[in-house]
Amino acid sequence: MGQNPINSKLKLLTLKLIIMKNLFVLIAIGLILSFASCRKESISSTAPAQQTPPPTVQITKTEQLKVASDFNWKTFKDVQLTLTGTANSIVEVASTNNIVYQRAYLSKDLAYTMKLSVPSYETSVHLLYMGKDISVNLSSNNIVYKFN
Repeated sequence: MGQNPINSKLKLLTLKLIIMKNLFVLIAIGLILSFASCRKESISSTAPAQQTPPPTVQITKTEQLKVASDFNWKTFKDVQLTLTGTANSIVEVASTNNIVYQRAYLSKDLAYTMKLSVPSYETSVHLLYMGKDISVNLSSNNIVYKFN
């Protein structure tokens, strides 16, 4: 005795409907959980209290500032630079950021002295002479350099 084809189709449709409902419920639960977990956490009452900043003091005069006695207030430093070239040409003294501080014409084998004012944070300068780029440390206030 065989099954009625209408009953088997009805059972198949009922089974598909049950699977679809369960799948829909699982997707809905997954979405709810994902949105609920993406919430910013609030600060609980058991968190340590934030420290209050120290009271601000109104300073109206520079005499009221507390500064170390060895603090250097200068924003620029003066360097004496004596350069000797191997040929008649122009030399440029530039920062590490390629800002030209000074240009000078050097005569062959003749020392040229320039006073250079550079920002106090500069630790070196570049000498651009006849296609050469030479880095010179500003370790003292009097620097002598002879090009080769």
